[in-house]
Amino acid sequence: MRKVFIDCGTNLGIVLSRFIDELPDHDFYAFEPNTELLPAIRYEVERAAHSPRVEVSHSAVWTHDGVINLFLGHHESSTVMPDKRVPPVYDQQIDYGSPVPVPAVDFSAWLRQTVTPNDHVVVKMDIEGAEYPVLTKLIADGTIGLISVLYIEWHYDRFPTMSRADHDQLVAAVSDLVDVRDWD
Repeated sequence: MRKVFIDCGTNLGIVLSRFIDELPDHDFYAFEPNTELLPAIRYEVERAAHSPRVEVSHSAVWTHDGVINLFLGHHESSTVMPDKRVPPVYDQQIDYGSPVPVPAVDFSAWLRQTVTPNDHVVVKMDIEGAEYPVLTKLIADGTIGLISVLYIEWHYDRFPTMSRADHDQLVAAVSDLVDVRDWD
């Protein structure tokens, strides 16, 4: 059985580095669409206590392969989702007027090609609202079953068109299929 950790929304790589130290027997994959953050991720990987296998992908986790617009804001709030509201704690709102085209990966297809049902797969997902379409697709095509543990930060409260009921319904559906642990 292979052990795999997948960091969706790696940001500066600090969390990835922590998991590298905590899970020395895992293979690591990291997805981050913001090019400006890639040097920080490489730095964090290099300073980890041991040198694991880490594959860093400059791409957004999404529902299909291709190119998607990334809307930049504070490094912790950039998103591929339109109409996201940023809490006032961040002094920088999202710039919806100047999208940056970035590679997008069909996370469901990628999972199917990368791991097997016998693998132990831990996913950390902090993708600023894109978790809703991505997880909906994983449930629809059954690839959610390839994930053993899902650490997730939910962002329903940042989207005016997302109801609490829709959020709760997806959380319940995912929780029925995977060991879900809130992440923040």
